[in-house]
Amino acid sequence: MARKSVTPQLSESQKNILRSITKRRDSSQQLVRRAKAVLLAGEGQVDKEIAPQAHLCPRSVRTWRNRWNKKQAKIDAVEAAGDEKSLQEFMTEIVFSDDPYNGQRGKYTPEQITHLYAISCESPQDSGRPISHWSCRELGEEMAKRGIVDDPIPITTVWEFLKSGRLKAAQSGRMAEPKIGRSGVSAAQ
Repeated sequence: MARKSVTPQLSESQKNILRSITKRRDSSQQLVRRAKAVLLAGEGQVDKEIAPQAHLCPRSVRTWRNRWNKKQAKIDAVEAAGDEKSLQEFMTEIVFSDDPYNGQRGKYTPEQITHLYAISCESPQDSGRPISHWSCRELGEEMAKRGIVDDPIPITTVWEFLKSGRLKAAQSGRMAEPKIGRSGVSAAQ
């Protein structure tokens, strides 16, 4: 069942600032897209209609609509103070700014990643799994089963490690083919 999006309640001053952001030459494209998404949401459009107009995916439109709605009380308080410049700064620097990265970079050691590559080259049947090819989920679970990591590695993380391009699957008996440069000479030579 689809969730009903809340339409932002925009004052005329807020609409004018959002419009000026979208028209200024010195506005970054990400800022223009975010401002346009909120402006169109304030007109009552739904995320799927806004997405192509703002050059965002519907999920991003929903993110910025929700961010605006969460900060609406503070936006109104800054506007009530009467300083339009402060309101514009608050909108651009607080409401439309990126959240600080809150993930865990470097959670897995190079040794653990090497084990992941090694396991992916093994036959799943050798590990007692009734499958013919490894899936990302199975690889993540096998890493935990062997005690290489504490918890199974998330599917998307396994996928990112495997698609990173550091190793190219070999068609011959070797584990990986060396990468060949423009001159046709192996980088390893």
